[in-house]
Amino acid sequence: MNTRVSKKLVPSLQDIAGALIVVNALDPQIATVKLFIEAVSELPHFVVVNKTDLVSASEALTVAKNFDCKVVLASVKEGKGVMSIRKEILKLPLGKTMVGGIFNSGKSSLINALTGEDNPVGDIPGTTLELTEHHYIDRILVDTVGQIVDVSKPLMVSIDLSDCKTPMQKLAKCMREDASGIGASIDSALPGLEKALELLYTQVGKGKKVVVVGAGASALVAMSIAGQGQETGLPIMVFTNNLADCQPVSFAKGIGESEMALAEYFARAVQEEDVCIAVSASGGTGFTYAFMQLAREKGAFRIVITENIDTPLGKAANIVIKSEAKPEGVSSSKIVSAHLAIGHALILTLADVRGVNAENSIKYMTSDIIPSKKVGIK
Repeated sequence: MNTRVSKKLVPSLQDIAGALIVVNALDPQIATVKLFIEAVSELPHFVVVNKTDLVSASEALTVAKNFDCKVVLASVKEGKGVMSIRKEILKLPLGKTMVGGIFNSGKSSLINALTGEDNPVGDIPGTTLELTEHHYIDRILVDTVGQIVDVSKPLMVSIDLSDCKTPMQKLAKCMREDASGIGASIDSALPGLEKALELLYTQVGKGKKVVVVGAGASALVAMSIAGQGQETGLPIMVFTNNLADCQPVSFAKGIGESEMALAEYFARAVQEEDVCIAVSASGGTGFTYAFMQLAREKGAFRIVITENIDTPLGKAANIVIKSEAKPEGVSSSKIVSAHLAIGHALILTLADVRGVNAENSIKYMTSDIIPSKKVGIK
């Protein structure tokens, strides 16, 4: 088997006899799926395009055309294609069959449908966190983690530096790879960006505000969006799960309190018809999702910037702005760069259509000096 394997428990996959790769028809992420296929290229394998009930027949066929191996169109949820999958599995060699693919493609649901088991399933990325084996007829199905890394490379599958000889070459390649993630996201992001631009222009014109949220690396993107929004005169606020922002909640309940408490605290700032923008690479960040659920209950509009649309955040959104920066490694470097570019495009274009120019934006970028401070009066 190829050294590029599913994340975690690498030795457990060395005795795999065959494989099937599951693809989410709604969010196929072809570049990443092809890495999974490359990982099993030396083994008998086939592809299952799942969740075809969420797309049109022509869209499902378009996804299928990306693969040059046997492809089965299916909707495991509706029981469609399961018999064809059974037949293809029985054509694979006896032994262990790897069930691979990105998270939320339906791997565990397929194993349940085949074996009659009741393994945990869900739309939050990472429901399956380790390799598990499931007996099926005369073989074993191996459920896998929905992320892939290359154990033979020095860093990660998203930025392969093994062909670089000098630090200068590595630095240049990292920058080019980030730029490629931005470039690959243009076509996928533009439809959502256009809708978001129109919504923001309308609601800000009505006197409503913009609230941006994010956690972890996405918190940095959220703060960048808010900062640029401030520079262009937007009525904008930003909330993250940074510890500095946690102070009121940690004072009352303790630092170990669930992030749900933090989301509830920040959601108090949201009013009806405000526009909330959530940033999340995975689409399943708990704090961010909880905040957007509360925003929905308050009647706010919801825009999500994410790489993965078939997720809790994607389903909670009025508008999804999708990046296409994968394949990504253990650090979401290219996705963060793509989300920064998406945020900048949205805020700068919004400023332009609102008639903001360099001259009248200066007042939002300079400090207001309190006259009494000049002589040290407190």
